[in-house]
Amino acid sequence: MNRLILLSTFLFATASLFFACGGGATENSQPTPIEEEATNVPELPKILMKAMEAHGGFERWQDMKTMIYTVERAEKPEQHLIDLDSRKVLLSHDDYRLGFDGQEVWVSPNKAAFGRGSARFYHNLRFYFVSMPFIVADPGINYEVLPAKTIQGKTYDALRITYNDGVGDAPEDEYILHFDPETGKMEWLLYTVTYYTGEAADKYNALHYSEWEDVNGLIMPKIMAGYIYENGEIGEQRYERLVSDFQLLESKKDPSIFVMPEEAEIDSLLVN
Repeated sequence: MNRLILLSTFLFATASLFFACGGGATENSQPTPIEEEATNVPELPKILMKAMEAHGGFERWQDMKTMIYTVERAEKPEQHLIDLDSRKVLLSHDDYRLGFDGQEVWVSPNKAAFGRGSARFYHNLRFYFVSMPFIVADPGINYEVLPAKTIQGKTYDALRITYNDGVGDAPEDEYILHFDPETGKMEWLLYTVTYYTGEAADKYNALHYSEWEDVNGLIMPKIMAGYIYENGEIGEQRYERLVSDFQLLESKKDPSIFVMPEEAEIDSLLVN
């Protein structure tokens, strides 16, 4: 309720009581408390809240319902479309379509068209990297603020992320986010890959966010580069990934686009 309306109602009620009783309030009367406006922002570590503010704000992120962007896979463009509420996914490539309908990951016309690797593992892999730091405000996440970390001569605020059991396909994954201590912007991400083993890992990969762009009021990555990470040091660059044609929409797409086509094949969670 609007604070001004609440205050006006309180003053009117107090004045009515005063004139009806011919005097002031009694000793035992208590003022009516003004209600606090509810907020959808969860309790998060201060360095993460600072980072999200630097990237446009968590409340602005919550306004968004659809994310669309293009990356390259197998030397061809691949469009990713994600429903940000349900996390349903549709990836469109010249050779295949890959979708997540809320339960199953499917590939059309078949899994062979996707090529090497697991479609289930891949379906939200890029989305996680692209959605940092907002994605780590999801439920089921544990936070550990680490001592300041130095990467390539620069000192960063660092935050370690782990997951509760049963959260996602790979709850043993870990992330360490590195933020510029002055601006709050995210610059480096260390991450483990546990999908194929199901066991915790102590070997990290490194991802550098080198360029950002403003997309509908949110600061999203434009260029990301992967690096080898060994013995606590950044090694040689493995790849560079351009994110193009970025859109963040406050409207939803027709949910039928995520429905599995009849000819599609399901890629199960189990990996041999």
